[in-house]
Order: sequence, then C-alpha cells, then structure tokens
Amino acid sequence: MRKTLLLFSLVLLFSGISKAQIAQLQALYIYNFAKNIGWPVEDSNKDFVITVIGDNQLATELNKLAATKSVGSRKVVVKELTTANGLQKSDIVYLGESKSSQMTNLITAHNDNKYLIVSGKKGHCAQGAGISFLSEGGKLKYEISNRNISKRGLQVSQKMLSLGIAVD
Repeated sequence: MRKTLLLFSLVLLFSGISKAQIAQLQALYIYNFAKNIGWPVEDSNKDFVITVIGDNQLATELNKLAATKSVGSRKVVVKELTTANGLQKSDIVYLGESKSSQMTNLITAHNDNKYLIVSGKKGHCAQGAGISFLSEGGKLKYEISNRNISKRGLQVSQKMLSLGIAVD
C-alpha cells in the first residue's frame, strides 16, 4: 500500500493535482481502508458495499477498482446517492465535501449501523466520521478517529492508525 500511494503521490506532486487525480487517489485510499478494518463476521458472505454520497468522480474511480478487486473474498459493489436519506446497508459510506452539511443526519439517522464513515471534508472526525480526507502541502492525507470507528462496532488496524493523523 505504501509504495503504491507514495508513487502516486509523487506523480501528483510534480504534475499538478486535478480533481480527477484526487478522486483516483481517494479511491485507492478507500480500497486500502477496506482491507485494514475488522468487519463483522456475519457480513463475510455478502457483497462489500461502498456508498458514495455526492461525488460522481470518486464513484467512477471506485467502480474501476471494483471491476478487478475484492475485499477478502467479498465482491465490491459501489452505490451512488445524492443524499444520506436513501442510505441502505453499506460497509463504507463516503460523504462528499459538497454534501458535508448532511453529516449530522448521517450520524444520527443510522447510528446503530456498522459502517465506516469517510468524509471528503477536513475536521469531520470531530462530528462523528471515522476518517476525514484533507490536503496539506499539496498532499492528500487523512484524519482518523479510532473512537468513532470503534463506536460503530469496527476495528481498525494499527498500521492504518499510524499512517493517518490521529484525532483522539
């Protein structure tokens, strides 16, 4: 994971970062997050569902990965929504920056669901997200809240914690 992300980050640094390239990098991160979270055993025979709210480019990039990758033995399925209201069973829910005002609704309406909330807006871990993307010095990074991830009944690997910016 580190080599792939490092190489991709270097390419982006020297070529100017476009929104499409950011979406490609975020998709790689999200796929790697999926591999480094302890998911409920009862879901191991089901599709691995990633729901993207408000970011078509990211959904496109995740669909490209889903065509050739899996999470363990689970087939990856990407769903797109325009609001958090239609959310159904998911393993990862990504809330795009343009929909950041829906974070409170996402947290409270689906409080007992076991899914990882990833946000495209810095600081959302303080509002309940497990992971929030941010750009710092031209690099894509992520904040991570072990507390928020644990509240959802999930376990995060030490490797993933050490690579992110811990907020609790």
